[in-house]
Amino acid sequence: MEDFAALMSWTMRIFDLPITLYGFTFSLWQVFAFSAVTVIVGKFLAEVFLGD
Repeated sequence: MEDFAALMSWTMRIFDLPITLYGFTFSLWQVFAFSAVTVIVGKFLAEVFLGD
């Protein structure tokens, strides 16, 4: 269990690293959250407009 906690701690530190691109600073958590929301909204809209 201690190894799992260490792995999760390491992963959290990686996801909290700030990245600056073209003057915008964001973290990997923000990229992950944006990607997840985009996929969910995209699938919903595809079902609404292209569903049978």
